[in-house]
Amino acid sequence: MPSQILTSFTVITVPYHVGLRASPIHRSRVSEGPDYLKSAGLISLLHSQPNMPVHELEIPPVQDDFEGEIGRTFELIRRVSLAVTAARNAGSFPVVLAGNCCISVGVAAGLWGSEALRGAPADALGCAWFDAHDDYNVPDSVVSGYFDSQGIAMMAGECWRALVGSVPGFRPWLLRRVVHCGMRDVNEMERARVEGSDMGVVWGDAVERVDFAAGMRKELGERFAEGGDTAMLVHLDVDVMDATLGKANPFGCPGGLFEEDITGCMAAISERTIPMAFTIASFDPLCDGDESAQRLAKLAIKAVGGGAGRFEAPGFITVEPVVISMTRLPELHFDFNGSETFQGYTNQK
Repeated sequence: MPSQILTSFTVITVPYHVGLRASPIHRSRVSEGPDYLKSAGLISLLHSQPNMPVHELEIPPVQDDFEGEIGRTFELIRRVSLAVTAARNAGSFPVVLAGNCCISVGVAAGLWGSEALRGAPADALGCAWFDAHDDYNVPDSVVSGYFDSQGIAMMAGECWRALVGSVPGFRPWLLRRVVHCGMRDVNEMERARVEGSDMGVVWGDAVERVDFAAGMRKELGERFAEGGDTAMLVHLDVDVMDATLGKANPFGCPGGLFEEDITGCMAAISERTIPMAFTIASFDPLCDGDESAQRLAKLAIKAVGGGAGRFEAPGFITVEPVVISMTRLPELHFDFNGSETFQGYTNQK
């Protein structure tokens, strides 16, 4: 992977659930997670990295111009792809805060479209996907009809081919370059699909304690060279955390990761790969009370500190609490109106 010196962070907020934002008359569940994470300390964490300005960008709403949850969601995916490409090309590390997991389809496409990976071999980009669920459904296998259970299958080009083909930069993912960690809440059909794929899996277990870090090291070791230069997208669905810590959303369940598991897994990722972007998704801070929300937010933010720790800028991100004035940062202005590229991206402090 071509070397790139990173000079800033860009926090890309996608505060929607199936394309809808929470309002006084419509509580849109996980759409409230991104803003909660920012106020809970994520921005402070990123500010603690010396000489790394933090930019903020919120993807504009789409509900007035695009029909249905599928149309709305794919427009958000397209916009996220352009934002990630613009950030990477400007030397900025994207941290994407999303309501839905499938937004990472846009993050991956944006990385493929960046100068660092454009034209690179198909195995140049890997993914560490943390989730209690497989996210590998296709329309013919998802009996619940839940659209946001198909993100990995979309990235692999196994479903919604016409729509994923409309995402700038999209390239089908090699599943042998994907390691899924924490999967446990799956039915028999979903398990069979996963086990029949090339995806590496570190399974969760509601009965016996799992050494997730050891499992992650094993799966990464079979797919990536130690200290190698493979680019990596790190995706964290907050419901990968064990439900005893709190329910990140209505689908939280036992058998997941604890703080030491998150720390160990992020260290393993940084030993083997170079993270290029980080997504946090599917966090509903109102699901299980404020104490649980604060605990889960702290762990998700700590994961970013570990997952973005090895990149092409000097130093590591501290995960110790930092108190910083939360003054409003200058906004980045992008033109989404009929343009295939953003206009006016600047590195502002």
